[in-house]
Amino acid sequence: MRKYLDNKSLYDFMNGKTPALKEIGTADISSQKSDSDIVYYSWDLEFDADTDAKKENNSGVDEVQIIFNLNQDIEWMVGENETDEKYQIVSMKKGDVCIYRNDNIGTSMKYKKGVNFKFKSLQMHTKRFKELLKTHFPENDIINIEKIVYDSVQMTRITPEMYRILSELDSADRYKEFKGVFLDAKMTELTALVLFEIVHNREESNNYVSLRNNSDSYAVEKLREDIQLSPFEDYDAESIANKLSMSVSKLNRIFRELYGTSLHSYVQEMRLEHAAELLLKENINVTEVALSSGYNNMSYFSKAFKGRFGVTPKKFSERKVLKNDL
Repeated sequence: MRKYLDNKSLYDFMNGKTPALKEIGTADISSQKSDSDIVYYSWDLEFDADTDAKKENNSGVDEVQIIFNLNQDIEWMVGENETDEKYQIVSMKKGDVCIYRNDNIGTSMKYKKGVNFKFKSLQMHTKRFKELLKTHFPENDIINIEKIVYDSVQMTRITPEMYRILSELDSADRYKEFKGVFLDAKMTELTALVLFEIVHNREESNNYVSLRNNSDSYAVEKLREDIQLSPFEDYDAESIANKLSMSVSKLNRIFRELYGTSLHSYVQEMRLEHAAELLLKENINVTEVALSSGYNNMSYFSKAFKGRFGVTPKKFSERKVLKNDL
């Protein structure tokens, strides 16, 4: 039996406010807002029956939305019926990204029973989008971009660069008091990349990772996020590859295609950054810092640290003492 969620039911379901709606399925939704009021959402949804989630309007909000479809093909609609000016049936493949203007129009999305759906999205008021364009583009380009985005839903592929930024946004907490600045910069960069791909129509470029037929790429993206948040854990390539049901060579190939570096190099970079942070902020010695950053060999740690920062860990730590004495 097909189920339907209207505006209020959908809101309650996604916010866990109505216990009865938990029978419909599960929703794990998180959001982050930049200092310029751009909101980044992560969506992880699964329904216990075929479900139509319908928003009759956008609650009076006029905004530009960018949706990254990560893991399942899905179909959704803009507008109520074919008589609506902006009526459009949108068929998104996994690995697609779309951008469109929702100037308070209805949308509906069809979810299949027992299928896990993962999305990322950016949402900003159209006024903010206009300000962004005005800051970076001449008038003629602004008119062209607005026409493309405002007239209908535009789609292209999620590129390796976009996946990189999505992963960085997911681990933005690591930047602490600088998180707001970081979010602003990355959300703007992500919007620019999407617009570039849409405007220049590079869908067939050989630079794309073929994510339509590669469900492993999302798992590798999640791996990168884990490394950023916990660089001190053990990231043995063979163990990870077995866990992800792929070969080591495939794991390394996908990681390099997505992020432009090897898995090993990335782990080392994150561990050294973590160590530098501990040396400047924590009252612990160099040996403890090394162990807390995933290094068991002190000689190797010292050599790698000096290669990255130009000084030994001990000298680097002394900067903290000098700074506190000023």
